[in-house]
Amino acid sequence: MTPGITFHRGNKKLKLGKAEINEAIEFPEDFEFCSMEQERRFFKNFVDDVTRFDEKMAHTTASIYDTATNEIATWILKKPGKSSKTKGISVFSPNEPIGTLKCALVQCNFTDISRLIGDFRQKLLEKSTENLEVRDHLVTENDAIHEIIDRILEKNTSSTTCHVIIIRQFESLRPNFFASLVSLLFSNSTCRRLIPRIKLMTCVSTSPAFFTQNCGLETANLMDLTHFRFTKLDDIFSKIIATGCHAHFLPPRPPPKNIEEDDPALLNNFDCAPAVFSGPFMKYLKNRFFACDYSISALSRAIQLALLQKYLEDPLWREDAHDAELQKYDRVLRVFLEEFGENPAEIDEKLAENLRCHVEIQSDGGDFWTKIRHESIFQERKSAIFDGNSTNLHSFLRRFLAKITPIDPKFCEKLENLRENLISAEQNPEKSEISPEKSITTTQKMSFLEMQKQRRSAMTAKQQNPLRSAKSAIFSHVMNLFETTLQPYPSTWRNVIGANFWIDDVTKTSLDASDEYDIENAMLNAKKFEKMPISVAWRCLLTHRNFKSVPMAEWAELFLRNVQQMSRKSAKGAFFAAAGQLEHIGLIRGAVDKKSTNVHVLYHPISFIPDI
Repeated sequence: MTPGITFHRGNKKLKLGKAEINEAIEFPEDFEFCSMEQERRFFKNFVDDVTRFDEKMAHTTASIYDTATNEIATWILKKPGKSSKTKGISVFSPNEPIGTLKCALVQCNFTDISRLIGDFRQKLLEKSTENLEVRDHLVTENDAIHEIIDRILEKNTSSTTCHVIIIRQFESLRPNFFASLVSLLFSNSTCRRLIPRIKLMTCVSTSPAFFTQNCGLETANLMDLTHFRFTKLDDIFSKIIATGCHAHFLPPRPPPKNIEEDDPALLNNFDCAPAVFSGPFMKYLKNRFFACDYSISALSRAIQLALLQKYLEDPLWREDAHDAELQKYDRVLRVFLEEFGENPAEIDEKLAENLRCHVEIQSDGGDFWTKIRHESIFQERKSAIFDGNSTNLHSFLRRFLAKITPIDPKFCEKLENLRENLISAEQNPEKSEISPEKSITTTQKMSFLEMQKQRRSAMTAKQQNPLRSAKSAIFSHVMNLFETTLQPYPSTWRNVIGANFWIDDVTKTSLDASDEYDIENAMLNAKKFEKMPISVAWRCLLTHRNFKSVPMAEWAELFLRNVQQMSRKSAKGAFFAAAGQLEHIGLIRGAVDKKSTNVHVLYHPISFIPDI
């Protein structure tokens, strides 16, 4: 595979090489590569970070897609049992019983449908045997029904052939197309005999309710319909974000042996470290994922855009890896969750819990620890360790010292001293508490001032209890480690993605995939960009309020009406240039079917409503 930026249905590719990168970025005036190896490593990292993060995410989420597509393929190819229902359809066949048409309704995002269908077809191929030949037929919005029927009725079809009709996107079909297709399958005498060996897989981007509302009761009665939904959305998001957090967030991965190798399998063996995602950037990605149809492609584009912007503003950002700080951060986070968190047993659940806590720390800052101290799980764990038997506290200290000593020996040295104080307090019980003999009984008359004095004395004695004081000092010291280490990444770190940084007391802001300065803000809100053709083109596209697909002619007509200070000829050229730029950025994509003139909108704004 040649690395580069692919666009226009993969037919064109912008190759990134040394010349293109040198032309795009500016190195410091006094900078020179020390060796050819350092130079090759820089350009290799640039290409991998900017163009190949989607490969890493595909590798990370492969198991989830594999499970989903295998489940769909298994259900579709499963032979009906003896108890399966058959229906006598009077309109199509008054004298013979007919089985229902198996249909798998799959809810997924259109921007990821190509991968889902590709994985599904591969599963069908794997399940093909000598006694079962599987043929799939992909259907798009411009296919004619009779062409689909002709494919099924080919002369070389055998009795062991199973036909799987894949509807790429239900929303893009013409009105009544699906109902007509199902009706024709039942009305054609030859197809009717093949119904047990004809299966449907229908992909819907919006909601299963959209399918049921537009399908019709008569059509639904002819099908054995089963819904398949992605239910592990949090798991998908966790795996994607963990891929880019930093090298120590997951078990350390070996670096590539040869930087000249361009092996996709090798790429999956190391993260994009030392890049680390800031809290605002992770919140942005989370909103983009859960508010935009769970699009993995949208996440990939946002991350690659942010990495590209990082190289443009600071080409040498990788030089400051902050490896020791990140390793300490990750170790302390794990220890905190193991001792004071839920600490699930499953590895995937642990990763999700680590990520959830990590995102909250980076996003909420100091408020995180205020909230944590009031959570029930934290208070229960604290009470079990510090308020109960000292045996639990000693076990906690042994575990804690074993995990933290390698990364912070000074902290552990002080903790050892506090543990010795605890042992000393246990061996010498305190003598300052008021004994029952000396305490004033409640039957004895006393003034209000005397009662206050007694209570103050009792409280002072309680506070001066050596054992209690030793436990309190240990807890304060441990929490000080957590609260000082688990903090948002400093904005002065060069390798933080999505954070503002300071140069000569001036805040540098630019087009970046973050909460405040992102592509939406620049193209939809910024006054200085509102008259640019690319901004006008995107606004015109979004005002159609069409969920996915917009005809090119209607889009162009609206653009020509709204573009200013241009002749019609120049405006036409500007329109196609803007469309190409939007496709290159990853906001739109041409239809898969070459006959179609529609444009698919891949990303809808989260917090802006454009208006022409």
